[in-house]
Amino acid sequence: MLKKIIWFSLLLISLIGVIAFSAGFYQALSIAWQPARIQTDPVVRDSTAENRGLSSPQKSSAVNLLIMGDSIAKGTGDDTGKGLSLFLRDYLKNQTPKEILANAIGIDGLQISGLLELLQGEKMTPALAAADILLISIGGNDLRQLRRLNDMARDEGFQKAFDGYAVGLVSVLKMIRRINSDALVMVIGLYYPSVQDVSPDEVRLLLAWNEDTQKIIEQDRRAIFIPTYDLFKLNISKYLARDGLHPNASGYQAIAERIGKNIGGYLNGGQPSAQKNH
Repeated sequence: MLKKIIWFSLLLISLIGVIAFSAGFYQALSIAWQPARIQTDPVVRDSTAENRGLSSPQKSSAVNLLIMGDSIAKGTGDDTGKGLSLFLRDYLKNQTPKEILANAIGIDGLQISGLLELLQGEKMTPALAAADILLISIGGNDLRQLRRLNDMARDEGFQKAFDGYAVGLVSVLKMIRRINSDALVMVIGLYYPSVQDVSPDEVRLLLAWNEDTQKIIEQDRRAIFIPTYDLFKLNISKYLARDGLHPNASGYQAIAERIGKNIGGYLNGGQPSAQKNH
């Protein structure tokens, strides 16, 4: 009788173990087959401190600089880790005795729709309200989608893509002005990362994109367009990162210097100088 009890107990324990294992195995499978979540949180760089996150807005004698948008705003491609925000901050330090407080918030692959969503977040409101200079990099990923189209469909695709981008850009400017009516807004123009494998038709469309973007920006009296096409056209091997797409440290420094030359006088009470699209 004792042996039967022992065998029954062992059988019961084994059965419980099998059930528990099966439940755990099923749970593991269900987790493994769930679709992967894409990380859409922006990468934020505080250029004035060691910690990451938007620095506390200040409206004293300091100049609050906010750079936002896609991978250019993020600084992707710069092995030194400085990116546009730090190069621009360092350049402006030599143009004014005022303290420069720089923040950068950028997302790789961001399109105009994503920028609109980003601006709608409550966390961005204090930084936008405190910004004296707001620098935006956007549009490259919207335009890049056209490379998938053949030559026959490209013109039609361009117009459709730009129309959607233009509506988004106008909305971005309106959202900014509802929060901050005084900030100087600067929008960075697009460049082609290579002169190879790029048809004259693609260059034509990029220049048209820049020109039409500039026309939108110029509707705002406190906004200017910063061209970059000519910088990279003449210095592809010097300014391009190893990924063949983004600026390297020298490229970001060149963009920062162009921006700085436009607003150096503005920081000291003058007017920013807009450049024509190249």
